[in-house]
Amino acid sequence: MKALMIFFFTLCLLMPSYMPLVSAEGQQVKLGFIQPDKSLVNGHILRRYYITYLDELSKQTDWDYQLVNVSASNAFSQLFAGDIDLLLSVEYPSSLGLHNGIIYSAMNFGYDVEGLYTREGETRFNPKDLNSLNGAKAGVIANRPINDRFEEFQQRNHLTFTVHEFVNQQAMLTALAAGDIDLAVDTATNTTPEEYFLLAYTRIPVRVATIAAHRHRLEEMEQALARLNTENPHFDPQLSQNLAENLDFQLVHYTPLESQYIQNLPPLRVAIYSGAPPYIEYDEKTQQATGIYADLITALAENSGLQFTYIHVKRYEDAIDLLKKGDADLMLDVFTGAENHLPFYFTNPLLEIPYTFIGSSPQTPSATENVTLVVPWPEPSIMSYLKQKFPKWNFVEANTSSSEAIGRVQNKNCDLALIRDSTLEINRPLILYPDLNIIPDASINIPTSLVISPAQPRILQSILNKAITQINPEKRIHITQKHIIDSKPEFSLHHLLTFYPLQTGLAAGIILFLIAAMFFLSHHQQSMNRAQKLLQEKNRKLQTMLNELNTAQQKQRHYQELAETDALTGLLNKAAIERAANEILLTPAAPDRCHALFIIDLDHFKEANDTLGHQRGDDILRRFAVGLSHIVRADDAVGRFGGDEFILMLTSLPRHNIECIANRIREAAHNLEPAGNQHPRLSASIGIALYPAHGQDYQELLHNADQALYHVKENGRDGWALAYYGNKSV
Repeated sequence: MKALMIFFFTLCLLMPSYMPLVSAEGQQVKLGFIQPDKSLVNGHILRRYYITYLDELSKQTDWDYQLVNVSASNAFSQLFAGDIDLLLSVEYPSSLGLHNGIIYSAMNFGYDVEGLYTREGETRFNPKDLNSLNGAKAGVIANRPINDRFEEFQQRNHLTFTVHEFVNQQAMLTALAAGDIDLAVDTATNTTPEEYFLLAYTRIPVRVATIAAHRHRLEEMEQALARLNTENPHFDPQLSQNLAENLDFQLVHYTPLESQYIQNLPPLRVAIYSGAPPYIEYDEKTQQATGIYADLITALAENSGLQFTYIHVKRYEDAIDLLKKGDADLMLDVFTGAENHLPFYFTNPLLEIPYTFIGSSPQTPSATENVTLVVPWPEPSIMSYLKQKFPKWNFVEANTSSSEAIGRVQNKNCDLALIRDSTLEINRPLILYPDLNIIPDASINIPTSLVISPAQPRILQSILNKAITQINPEKRIHITQKHIIDSKPEFSLHHLLTFYPLQTGLAAGIILFLIAAMFFLSHHQQSMNRAQKLLQEKNRKLQTMLNELNTAQQKQRHYQELAETDALTGLLNKAAIERAANEILLTPAAPDRCHALFIIDLDHFKEANDTLGHQRGDDILRRFAVGLSHIVRADDAVGRFGGDEFILMLTSLPRHNIECIANRIREAAHNLEPAGNQHPRLSASIGIALYPAHGQDYQELLHNADQALYHVKENGRDGWALAYYGNKSV
């Protein structure tokens, strides 16, 4: 009996080691994140990659994970000390040192960047001129797998190094400091303060590491990865592709031969035809091109050292003729197959232009249906591209505005219209056609490349492709958004009716009034009877005009209300909530009270929206908006900030009521939709900033509340937090 009791007691002690520790709030798992050095221009993308991936894995494992910043020098010591459970961004086998008891994941998880580092004050080497590296003494750690990538870098760029092998990193860095070697081969997550970044040339896959005590954590993570890849096979490729694009742009270099060619090359002549704002416009007076393409070509010049000038022609065919004759070197066009573009050759896409289909029905058309598509101001290459993509469709090439093309769909002359997204955003042509729909699942991105004249050698294609790859994806997005935001709508009657309907109506009324007055004065000298009759007639018309003016003023108030209201929820929109908040902040709070800004994020709404459908998702947002309206008082302001984010601006709020209001908001989110098999329960994460403790104006309050919201989401969501002031929560 005593032996049996000892057996059961021992079994109880051992069970926690083999069973996952799952609580109602999930497992607390700390993952060490080795912060990369400044060689990663978009280093924050790597952290965002892990956070996004771990968010998905948490659905498979119920983890409540915490990403902990660690350095390469103490990463393994923190792992053995139990400060972290798993370690990300680790080479296999690790170059951080050989440690007994280290266990690595069987599959890769993320990337690191490999590059060359030198000592402080070294000025002989220029990362933009690989010729300066020839003959340098480079140090590597013996038997390190990434050494193969270094050899590939040498061969690819026809470079020669004197390579010295070292038993470990410390020995290599000692030699670097002593001048025995000029360069050290290392990775962004393995560097020390003694290493100074020179250039990066490749990305390498990394793994996850742990110790024997946490083997079950690693195994559970790998099982979750396998399930995720099975259930959502597109998630990893898309996320990894996005990470690769944000890393690879800085890994491209020009060979010595390419650098020499760039130095001797005169400015390249770019032929542009007509004008298509915001993408390209040409000023004949200054002979300068502006727009998205012009800024991207400027980025190519900055990346490569190439120089560009512009030649402006009226027609697409004129630009083609210039390239054929060698009177121009480049132009922008869409690649539609080699047989259609001989004798030219093309670069990789410089930009993908999004287009949207407009139709009377929101249903996605099939490529095999008999559809008539109208395309305003089409280019020949775009028409070829569309005919290849939709061979069964009928196409109407209309040299008309986008609004007139949409009008053909309204009049049933065509089934669909293909309009640039930028045109829809800038000119808003759909405002005059409320019966038509944007077809959400049928948009297409048409890639635009640089066409190279056959008079130019093939080496130019390689140089331009590298320069295109070197454009920072974030910079490409910034250029595109900047020009779309800065673009002004086309000035026309449609423009006036769309953007200034009330002012246009009033101006028309004033003109009519002036005409009537002039007519009245011109006949004033006639007989009194006729004058009396005319006067009565004019008075009647004047009364009619006054009635029209009153109607116009009523419409003005109506349109103003629409402009300040979110169309989906009926709450204040982003701009209106800011104005309401600023008005509240102008009035001091009552004694022992404060103004409070709540920013609310509806957790897991995207999963519910994708699972239940967009109509159900819209209904969830409307019901949540109603719930928030019931929580606030008449003097408070509530608005939709965008997507699934909402803002409350509460005036003269007793501080002890903050928690009560936050919990009521969370309860409202919980009651929106029961958790399903395909999505978790909806909840709310809330960041709170108090005036004036956390900010002196709306933008500062919003920023600090957003930081508090980020803190809540980092710590498991479904909660609330006050902003921090001076590293202390107020």
